Amino acid sequence: MKTVGELGEIKTIQRLTSMLKPHPNLPTGAGDDCAVTHIPGSDQDQVFTTDPIIESIHFLPTADPKSIGNKAAGRILSDLAAMGAQPQWMLINVVAPPSLNINRLEKIYEGITARCQTFGATLIGGDLAEGSVLELHLFGTGTLPTQSAILRSGAKIGDQIFTTGKLGGSRAGKHLTFLPRVKEGLFLRKTGWIHSMMDISDGLGSDLRHILRASHVGAQLDSTRIPTDHSIKAALFDGEDFELLFTLSPENTMPLLRAWNQKFKTPLYPIGSITNRTEQLELKEKNGTIHLIQGNGFSHFSTP
Repeated sequence: MKTVGELGEIKTIQRLTSMLKPHPNLPTGAGDDCAVTHIPGSDQDQVFTTDPIIESIHFLPTADPKSIGNKAAGRILSDLAAMGAQPQWMLINVVAPPSLNINRLEKIYEGITARCQTFGATLIGGDLAEGSVLELHLFGTGTLPTQSAILRSGAKIGDQIFTTGKLGGSRAGKHLTFLPRVKEGLFLRKTGWIHSMMDISDGLGSDLRHILRASHVGAQLDSTRIPTDHSIKAALFDGEDFELLFTLSPENTMPLLRAWNQKFKTPLYPIGSITNRTEQLELKEKNGTIHLIQGNGFSHFSTP
């Protein structure tokens, strides 16, 4: 009998989600940034997401507590942004060792509530349990008009691939200080032009593959156009940038850029295109050579 460690994160999730049952008010279940449910009798859908952050895995014991709270709430808000949803409610379950200083925990909550207030979410409760290390398990909801959620599965051959910011900066501290792209996600959804979208949490190389797999397409990235804070390798594999990654048709790219530049001060970055080579992720180098991108970003239960 295989263990979780032997299966790895993705195969374990696949095994567990295969046991989930469909529901008439659940148009999108497990497998996207959020699950999407329809609110009966309304013109609204509700999206649900959850995410843990654990000491020594997602943050160091010496990390600034308000930054820990920022990250905990930001990860939830980033998932909601990836669907184009308006944040709504948030819950938190805290697992804490008895020796944890209460002032440190209070400052973590300050970071969480500050991020929630910035983007229109409300922290409404949770629970507390004892454990060997500090763990924060957050759950969040958001709303959007019925059937308007942007999924991973809509990418089309010929689409242009964009990201909302520079990649590869997580090791320099971005993973604790990032601003979730909630306003940007709402804007992109309202344009009606976006075919697929997700946030970049495990690295461009890993997360773009999720879109390719869900959409049954391939992609070619241009190494000269990938915006990076460090290196192409960091952008592809480090993860925790929490920028939005999305695709749209070529004819809508210029209208989108014009509308974007009127609303936001930060630029959009075109980084490649969707191809017909199913699930193949290619990188075009500066000298014109093209090769397959091998390897993945961060994954639980894998050897670094």
